[in-house]
Amino acid sequence: MTTETTKLQENKRLARSIPERVFAEGDPDLLDELYAENAIEHNPFGDIHGRAAIRESYEGFMAAFPDIEQNVEDIVAEGDTVAMRLTARGTHEGPMMGLEPTGREIEVQQTVFTHIEDGEIVERWLHPDNLGMLQQLGVVESEFL
Repeated sequence: MTTETTKLQENKRLARSIPERVFAEGDPDLLDELYAENAIEHNPFGDIHGRAAIRESYEGFMAAFPDIEQNVEDIVAEGDTVAMRLTARGTHEGPMMGLEPTGREIEVQQTVFTHIEDGEIVERWLHPDNLGMLQQLGVVESEFL
């Protein structure tokens, strides 16, 4: 394997660690080894700056969906960027975004781009299907679409 191929495979492994280790094991402590201290996450609700704030965000999401599973459907790497398409499934059992638990199950798609430098995640862009999630939770009526 060439050095470039090895680097791309390592970047994919690192990016997959979020769905396949952090969420699968329900262990936000793993974020400390995956993210750079000053990492940034971009999501539809705004940017989250720093590993501690990112961890807090993950903990809140895992409390809202304690049985969350994220399956990597597709993954592509080029240079220092990894793109993934995920399917997330879980049950809404805790407060989230001002919503009380509904007990409803969700299954939504998400696209994530991960930028890696020196073996750490420095930036991620998350594009979840929040509308689909809110429809499945009964918050948004699908008949208006």
